[in-house]
Amino acid sequence: MKLKISFGTPAQRLARWERLQKAGMLRFVLTRGLLFGVMFGVGVYLISPPPQPWYSFVADVFVMSLAWAIAMWFVTMWQYRRAQKQK
Repeated sequence: MKLKISFGTPAQRLARWERLQKAGMLRFVLTRGLLFGVMFGVGVYLISPPPQPWYSFVADVFVMSLAWAIAMWFVTMWQYRRAQKQK
């Protein structure tokens, strides 16, 4: 049996992507990327503290989560444009 994961109908996905696009890249980066990155970084720090000072680790997590969020913005918008063409 094949596992089927549903993220909504194509119309629902298009509506969600349109809302993301209208909200803008800055909001997407701040809410999705940095929030996820900071939570992930804190979890990693608590589980296995790095050998460098904490402030260096915080800066690294901030920069990496910012880069991740920007990359996810472009992937999300690429999916949105591709879905619009198929519509």
